[in-house]
Amino acid sequence: MTVVCAAGIIAALHYGQDLIVPFALAVLVSFLLTYPVGWMQRLKIGNTASVVIVMLVTFSVAGTMIWIATRELTQIVIRIPEYQQNIRAKIDRIQHVNGSGGASAIAKAAQSISELTNEFSQGNQAVQQEKNGAQAKQPGQTSAPVQPVPVRIVREPTGVFGALGSWGASIGRIAATTAAVVILTLFMLLNRSSLRNRLFRLFGSGRINVMTTAMDDAAKRVSRYLLTQGMVNSTYGLLLGTGLYFIGVPYAVFWGFSAVFLRFIPYLGTFVAGMAPFVLSLAVFDGWKLPLLTLGLFAAVEGTISGIVEPWLYATRTGISSLAILLSATFWTLLWGPIGLVISTPLTVLLVVVGRHVPQLEFLYVLLGDQPALSPEAHYYQRLLAMDEDEAREVVEQFVEEKPTREVYDGVLIPALALAEEDRHDNQLDEQRQKFIYQSTRELIEELGERNLLGALGEEQAAQTTSEGNILCIPARDEADELVALMLAQSLREAGYHADSIPIGYTEEMLDRVKRCQPNILFISALPPFAITHARSLCRRARQRCKEMKVVIGIWGHNTDRTILQRRLGSGCSDYLVHSIAEAELQLRLFASNGQQDNQPGETDSATSRVLTESTR
Repeated sequence: MTVVCAAGIIAALHYGQDLIVPFALAVLVSFLLTYPVGWMQRLKIGNTASVVIVMLVTFSVAGTMIWIATRELTQIVIRIPEYQQNIRAKIDRIQHVNGSGGASAIAKAAQSISELTNEFSQGNQAVQQEKNGAQAKQPGQTSAPVQPVPVRIVREPTGVFGALGSWGASIGRIAATTAAVVILTLFMLLNRSSLRNRLFRLFGSGRINVMTTAMDDAAKRVSRYLLTQGMVNSTYGLLLGTGLYFIGVPYAVFWGFSAVFLRFIPYLGTFVAGMAPFVLSLAVFDGWKLPLLTLGLFAAVEGTISGIVEPWLYATRTGISSLAILLSATFWTLLWGPIGLVISTPLTVLLVVVGRHVPQLEFLYVLLGDQPALSPEAHYYQRLLAMDEDEAREVVEQFVEEKPTREVYDGVLIPALALAEEDRHDNQLDEQRQKFIYQSTRELIEELGERNLLGALGEEQAAQTTSEGNILCIPARDEADELVALMLAQSLREAGYHADSIPIGYTEEMLDRVKRCQPNILFISALPPFAITHARSLCRRARQRCKEMKVVIGIWGHNTDRTILQRRLGSGCSDYLVHSIAEAELQLRLFASNGQQDNQPGETDSATSRVLTESTR
C-alpha cells in the first residue's frame, strides 16, 4: 500500500505539473515577499497597498533584468562573426598540436574510421548496382525499374507562434506560467491570514501547537535559504564580474549579473555561468593565456563558494544534507524538467520540515535531514556488533575532542552498554560479540584514563576535593556493571577524589574487600534493565558489614522517577540514587558541603536538583 500510494503521488505530480508548478513557484515567491510586505505594514501602510507596491517593484526589477540580459546577449551573438579569425586560428593550432604538419593521434584515428566507412559504403553501392543489373537482364524485363520520386510535405506556418515553431510553444508556455505565478502570488499575499487559518482548520485541529511550530519553521527555513542563496550568489557574481573585468573579457558586468541568477539553478546554472565567459574568451583573445586565466578564475571562485562558504552557511540554515540536495535535484528535474531543478532545494526544505513535525512522515526527516542517522551510542554499538573496532573508536574520538571524558561516558559508552544489556537479556547477542563489545570498551576506557592522567588536578586542588576520604565503586551483577564502575572511578580520580573500583567476582569476595577497605562512600554500579534487584541485595549486605559508610546506587541512564526507584529499593538501603557520572560528582560535592551530610534522601534530592540546575545554567 505504501508503494502504491507513493507511485500515485509521483504520477499526480508528473501529470499535474501544469497546475502544481505555478502553485509551488507562487508559494516560494510568497515566502520571499512576506518580509517586505510585513515591513511596509509596520510603516502603517495598508495590506493591499503593501502587497501591490512590493509586487510591482519585484516584478518590475525582474522584468528589467530580463530585458537587459536579452539585449546584452543579442549584442554578443551579433558580434560573433568578428571573432571568426581567432576561432579558426585556435582550431588550426589544435589540429597541428602533435608535430609539424602531422595530424594528432585523435585526428588520425578519426580519418581512418572515415576512410573505412567510405569504403564500406562504396562496396554496398557496388553490390546493389550488380543486383539491379542482374534483375534487368532477366527475361521479360527490358529496363531497370524506375526509382520512386521522394515527396516532401511542406506545411505553411499559421499564426505568430506557429511561425516560430517549437520556440513559439515554449514562449507561450513560459508566459502562461509567469502570469499564473503572478496572480497566485498576489492572491496568497493578500489573503495570507485567511489561508493560514484555513490550513489550521484542516490540519491543525487538536494540534495547534505542532502546526504553528511547523509553519513557522517552514517559513523561516525557506526564507533563510532564499535570502542566503541570494547573498551568496551576489558575492559570487561580484567576484566573477570583477575578475573578468580585469582580465578584459567583454561584457564582464553582464556575466557577473548573469551568474547571480543562474546559480539559483543547481549545478547546471553554475556550469553555464562559468563556461559562457570562457567560450567567449576563446573567441576574443588571440592566445591561450587569457582564456586559461578566465577558466582559472571561475574554478577559484566556484571552489571557494561551493567548497567552503555554502556548506558552512547551508548546514545551519536549511537543515538538509548535501546528498539530499543532489538526489532532490535529480528527482524534481526528472519529474518537472528545468523548473524542477530551480525549485528542488526549497521543496526539499519543506519536506524536511514536514518530516520533522509529523510523526507519520518522520522518514523524510531521516532520509533528507542533516542530522546523523544514528545517535552516537547507537552508532558505537552498531559498529561493535559489526566487529569494526576502528570506526567505533572514531565515534568516541569525535566526542573526546569536543567534550570532557565524563560526558563521553554518560552520552556514548554507558547508553551503548545499556543497549548491549537489553539485547543480551533478550538472547539476541551471541557470546562472541558480547565478549568483543566488553573487551573493546574496556580497552577504550583504559586508554582514555591513561590519556587524561596527564591532565589530572594538582595536589593542592586534590586536597581540597578529597575531604570525604576513600571512595569505592563495585559492580552489582555482571561485566557491564563493572565497566561503568571503572568509568566512574576513573572520572572521580580525574576530579581529584581518591576513588577505586573492584572487578566483578563472587559477592562474598567483593563484600570482604569492601570491609577491608572501609570506604567512606560506596558506589554500587547497576546498569538497567535487570540490575536493580541485585543492587538492592548488595546494598543491604554491604551496610551490614560497614554501617558507617554512605551508600550511593548508580542506576545508570534510567529515566524512572527517583521516588519510585527508592520505593523499589526499600527504605534505608541507600543514601542516594544517581543516574549519571555527572550526578555522582555533584552528590560528592553535596556530601562534602557543611550541613549536607545528615540530609534525608528527600532533602538530598532537592539539594542535588538545585545544584544540577545551577550547573546547567
